[in-house]
Amino acid sequence: MDGRHGALLESGAYWLLYVVSVSGALLHWRADNMVLSLLCGCVAVVGALLIARAHTRLIAHG
Repeated sequence: MDGRHGALLESGAYWLLYVVSVSGALLHWRADNMVLSLLCGCVAVVGALLIARAHTRLIAHG
């Protein structure tokens, strides 16, 4: 997708990834599954980095 609409859709997908992975990390941590909790936490960090990258592109092209 081109343009601002595509960038907003991409950013929304990154936010969904972030929210689900943070929720998963907390859920697995409460269930004493440290391996999956750590994995979900790492995915949350990647999601946050992708959100920041998409946000800077929106500002640059906005």
